[in-house]
Amino acid sequence: MRTTQRLSKVGLIVGYVGLFVAVVAAHRSPTRRYELSIYAATPGAVWAGLGVALAVAVVVAFVAPRRRREHAGALLLAAASMLTVMAIPILRGYTFYGPGDSLSHLGWAKELANGSLLASNLLYPGMHVASVIVSRIAAVPLSSGMLYVVLWGFPVVFVLFVPLATQLVADTERAFALGLFGAVLFVPLNNIALYPVPHPASQAILFFSFVLFLALSYAVRYGRRTVYADGGGSTERADGGRATRRGGLLARRRLTGIGALLALASLAIVFVHPQQALNAGAFLLGVAGLQFLARRRTRRGQIAAHRSLLLQALFLLGAFGVWSPRFNRVQGAAISTIIEVLRSGPTAGELTQSKAVSLSAVGGSLPVLFVKLFAGAIVFSALASALLGLGVLGRVADRDTRALTREFVAGLVPVLCLFGLFFLASTGDMYFRYEGFAMVPLTVLGTAALALGLGRIDGVPTGQIGRAVVALLVVGLVPMGVLGMHSSPYIYQPSKEVTRGQIDGYETGFAHRQPGVRWVGLRGGPQRYVDVYYGTEYALNRLDFPGYKYGTVNSSTFANASYGTAFGGPRYFSVTRSSYESEVGLYRGFRFPARGFRELETTPGVNRIETGGGVRLYYLRNATRPAAG
Repeated sequence: MRTTQRLSKVGLIVGYVGLFVAVVAAHRSPTRRYELSIYAATPGAVWAGLGVALAVAVVVAFVAPRRRREHAGALLLAAASMLTVMAIPILRGYTFYGPGDSLSHLGWAKELANGSLLASNLLYPGMHVASVIVSRIAAVPLSSGMLYVVLWGFPVVFVLFVPLATQLVADTERAFALGLFGAVLFVPLNNIALYPVPHPASQAILFFSFVLFLALSYAVRYGRRTVYADGGGSTERADGGRATRRGGLLARRRLTGIGALLALASLAIVFVHPQQALNAGAFLLGVAGLQFLARRRTRRGQIAAHRSLLLQALFLLGAFGVWSPRFNRVQGAAISTIIEVLRSGPTAGELTQSKAVSLSAVGGSLPVLFVKLFAGAIVFSALASALLGLGVLGRVADRDTRALTREFVAGLVPVLCLFGLFFLASTGDMYFRYEGFAMVPLTVLGTAALALGLGRIDGVPTGQIGRAVVALLVVGLVPMGVLGMHSSPYIYQPSKEVTRGQIDGYETGFAHRQPGVRWVGLRGGPQRYVDVYYGTEYALNRLDFPGYKYGTVNSSTFANASYGTAFGGPRYFSVTRSSYESEVGLYRGFRFPARGFRELETTPGVNRIETGGGVRLYYLRNATRPAAG
């Protein structure tokens, strides 16, 4: 035993040294221009140090007893290592991270910071207000403050409360550790509809882990696992105390500390993203419905003994109902979803087939990409399904665990119904948001299933083998979690880095543009950079910027340099370094070939008027490539 402890301590020293080396190496290699792959551009010393740290963390966490400091040190090392991977854009000095909606959210945050926009006039001000506060307290630019909130703040919440929820479901020796290893994979972030960038839906889903833990704690009266006797007017608790019944139910205080905290967390998730708050409310309402039915059926049993979540669910749904309908965007989204369900449109299968064709054209494979993106989700879903099935059938020995698994089933039913609604509506990638939301409770259940399995075999001759198998499963999933965390060519996506040169290039162009001349670009116009420069709310409602929307150059127009034919007047055409790297380097010219970029320099009527660190701006006037010969 002493030898094992000594080796664990030495291993932890090596692991923390590896983490230190990784952090220092990342900080001392700042980005200098747009990087197509954050993994390839980050020095090998970073990944070597993190690899050593994670390997040590897994081994020591499974070897050291739970109550030893070495065990806690291993869990802290694992969490810090994966959070370091998440925060690589911060450590390497990225100006911003997120080229699409994220820039619009930065524009809103700037308006909140300068006082031109009130938080009450923004649909989801939670992440934006937190970013303004952090940037002012830390005395950093607002773009950096937003990255601190998104890449550190919300991920830390997720990494902390998923293992706590797992421990609550499966009160075993390794439950917290397995919950933490499941959390650091960040399975809900699928990089299809949910990303590690400023994106309120993604942040709200990570925050849901906090709401879920509080709801479970509120229901089971955390720290007092109830064990019922047969009949009688009292119950015995695991802590030796007694609780009197009133009308056949346990006497409950109307307001508890956890209940108040849950109400505050419910308000917070509404402000972070109302749609995910609606999902959370539906989950709690499903649990409350099962609790109500259990009490109507019998006054005994764990589900009947749990605190009802009905008032908490109604409070959350009521907060959503008061806050959200004030915004036209919510009303329009609800109406459009209903219309899409009723009318015949492209099905999810047709959309998937279209994506598969595009992926094959650039050398990819849809099944391989699916495994890369959803390997962790598949494993945890399978484990969770097994536990849910056993819980529903009454095959789980622990009464609290059995009751909680059944409540999870009840909570997931309305969420799956909403998923089915959006699936039928074929509203973009919305159903992948529901997949990400469902993966929060499924991660808890999946890791709880592993913990219960290990608990069953502890003390038997095959226990060490089972523990080794679980450790190997974690070791196998961690690299896939690391590689799938950020967008990169590994998953056929370009990096989401936004360089200082790109922002400055657009700002210079906006400051010196001719009024009335429309602006165009590749795969979208200048909308996101207009939002950053002028403010998103101002750009949406008061600024009439030519080409703000629908300013996309057609792929055939770009390939043939037939701008004079396509446009009836002059245009500004912006090309970023990131678009060139993505289209030529990653997508192999599938939509925008390399010759189109070359023709910009030789076609008559195409004049380059600005060259910055990340943007080239062209002025197009009757520009058409001469016919051959």
